[in-house]
Amino acid sequence: CLRDDWDTRAMAVARVVPPSPVQGCSSLCVVAIHAPHSRITAGHEEVARVCGDAVQQCGLAMGDWNVPAEGVQGLWSSLIGGATPSFVHPNERTCCFPEGQHHGVYDHLVSNIPGSQAVDYKVLPYQILEE
Repeated sequence: CLRDDWDTRAMAVARVVPPSPVQGCSSLCVVAIHAPHSRITAGHEEVARVCGDAVQQCGLAMGDWNVPAEGVQGLWSSLIGGATPSFVHPNERTCCFPEGQHHGVYDHLVSNIPGSQAVDYKVLPYQILEE
């Protein structure tokens, strides 16, 4: 869990070894996240335990950050640490249907791997239009 109150959310973390190093990273810290609508106050120790030094500049995190791209840095710092993300993409609404009833903002792929960038992307429309 990423908090200990009403706004708790979850994450998953893994240290993975790619078939060949990525930008000098022999292992990657990969995080799936559903961030709280407020601050992240828990989870950092678990990420550090699983990923070790990979958090420094070999991190990737994807999921619902609940903030636009410019708000990700603080959440990243609280959960993952290491170098500032050099990549946050996309920066557009991807959540939640129906927008008039649910509050949600942005899903992002975020990385602090040097040189990482988006080549292409597509945000799909809502797939389930009935509750």
